[in-house]
Amino acid sequence: MISIPVSFLLAGLFVGLAFATLAWRSLPGLSRSLFAGLFLLMALEASLVGMRFAYGYFELLAVQRTLPVWVAPGLYLAFRSLTEAAGRFRRRAVFHVIVASVVTIAMMIPVPVSGYVDGLIAASYMVYTLALIRLWLEGGDCFSEAPTTLGTPLRKLLLVAVFAMAATLFVDVWIALLFAQAQQDTAARAVSLASLLFLAIALALVLLSLRRRPKKRKADGVEREDEADSALVESARKVLTDQELFRDPSLTLTRLARRVGVPDRDLSRAINSVTGGNVSQFVNQMRLEEAARLLASTDEPVARILDQVGFLTRSNFYREFQKAYGDAPGTYRKKAQSAA
Repeated sequence: MISIPVSFLLAGLFVGLAFATLAWRSLPGLSRSLFAGLFLLMALEASLVGMRFAYGYFELLAVQRTLPVWVAPGLYLAFRSLTEAAGRFRRRAVFHVIVASVVTIAMMIPVPVSGYVDGLIAASYMVYTLALIRLWLEGGDCFSEAPTTLGTPLRKLLLVAVFAMAATLFVDVWIALLFAQAQQDTAARAVSLASLLFLAIALALVLLSLRRRPKKRKADGVEREDEADSALVESARKVLTDQELFRDPSLTLTRLARRVGVPDRDLSRAINSVTGGNVSQFVNQMRLEEAARLLASTDEPVARILDQVGFLTRSNFYREFQKAYGDAPGTYRKKAQSAA
């Protein structure tokens, strides 16, 4: 049956993502651990689903049914850990762990109501899907505990997570209805189809991430904005240049706001209002300007320049530089130095 290879392929993919997350050093340690743990939990869930529908192994059915109510809050907490200080996050995490524990215990109670357990799972996914949507609506600068270079990618990953949660909710409800109608074979095929679809989407996302992204509209300064916002943005720019903070690839919104002497949200709002972009784009623009200056005035290797200005990877630097200046770094250097 197709569910045999697909379920375990999906589990293998999640294990691979767990190790890839642990190797993502630019992500804060706590968040890396949470995402890695989440992927391993999802790998266990996929494996148990495969064992249930492929081999008829029901001994761990109770575990397989309760895992979803931990996956949903786990995904939310992994993203939320990038938005607030450790102390506040720990209090939030304790609350959600208690809620998941209560739901897990409730699932063990033999309530003689059809769809009782499935209803609890669906409610959990619905609540956390809405929580992720609310987090996404806060914008890329909500990830104040992550390096500014990751603001935009993390927001895109969050949107993918929202769609994944919504799709999982739909599939779970569909399968529950099939079981309620005693259509076990159809439910097994539905699991196979859903697993294959998730696997195909995951592979498609990997391939899309390797493609060059379309050119984005550059944000221009908005002169008519409030003077206080403009002054705040200039203060941030001065801090970044005078203290050369933009060279630090692990720079976060929280650290920058602390140096400027204002709350995170005030700095984020001011930069967005004045430049039309978020803090990550604002800092990256300064990095690119410094890279362009070094390319035009020095013979230092491109690899050393991208490291000096705070980019984490060669591919990201080349992509962002070409979007900003229309040429690859090497071509830009030749043109700039021949025109001098």
